[in-house]
Amino acid sequence: MLNIQILILILTVGVIVLVVYGLYLMFGRRKAILAQRLEAYTGIEEEAAITTNVELQQLNPVPRVMHVLLGRSYMQRLEDELARADIPMRTSEYILLRLVLAAVGFVVGLYGLGYVHSGMILAVAGFVSPAIFVRVHQNRRRTKFVTQLADALMLLTNSLRSGYGFLKGLELIAKEMNDPISKELNRVLREVNLGATVDQALMSLGKRIHSQDLDIVISAYLIQKDVGGNLTEIMEKVAETIRERLRIQGDIRVLTAQGRLSGMIVGLLPVALFFFFLMRAPDYFKPMLGPPEISLLGGLTVPMGVLLLLGAFAWQLLGGYFIYRIINIKV
Repeated sequence: MLNIQILILILTVGVIVLVVYGLYLMFGRRKAILAQRLEAYTGIEEEAAITTNVELQQLNPVPRVMHVLLGRSYMQRLEDELARADIPMRTSEYILLRLVLAAVGFVVGLYGLGYVHSGMILAVAGFVSPAIFVRVHQNRRRTKFVTQLADALMLLTNSLRSGYGFLKGLELIAKEMNDPISKELNRVLREVNLGATVDQALMSLGKRIHSQDLDIVISAYLIQKDVGGNLTEIMEKVAETIRERLRIQGDIRVLTAQGRLSGMIVGLLPVALFFFFLMRAPDYFKPMLGPPEISLLGGLTVPMGVLLLLGAFAWQLLGGYFIYRIINIKV
């Protein structure tokens, strides 16, 4: 009964802290909203963006502490990752979410299941799950963008033939097609309207999407702009190339589906069984954590069972790497 009361108390305090922090963010950073949007849509006002970031840190102590502890480069990298996944969340909120999920997982595992090992496993799972969620959303959004890219280029080609300019063609694509390509092209057009050049806006788009097919399109446009040539024919050829790449990649995925499934089962099944027994029967691995022990450098002694587990894990990683290299065929 006492454990349940402690769990309820911890969760209640956590919820109250998050609510108070959310209200503070809602009413305490109104001055930074406009500058934050400008920083998201254009990269030419670097000094203004730095000034805005300083003001934001003065208004909110949590991001200021995170920038000091984690570094500005790491926070910027997290911001880029969230932008690629199109998740409307600030980096400080994302980090706090991971910490809260880790804390809740540890409390649930410790007091709910009754084992410290279970709490540690759930804490790690809670901390890692948002990163996996962001990465999955990035891959899905990138795949959908590339799938739409060939049709968008054909629409751009038709608009160029009818007499429209390049930016007008992008505006037509943004109106006619769905997310994510419409949203990204609208962002490109907003950056140009705010003062960025077309080259800068397209380079920012390539950095956000991080796709080889889009890099081909951007490189073709930049080369045509510097060297000259028929932009309509160039974009038509690029669209045909991307369509052929997508077709070949689809054939490769079909042919390597069995290998991917086998690699997933072979790689994840031992790990899943290990964590299952560790959570349900922690005493099962006690013989491996006891004698005999092996002396390492510096007088450190490690049970032989731990070394065997590490060796098995290393072989699992090596096998998964070879399977990945076999089925990962570049086009």
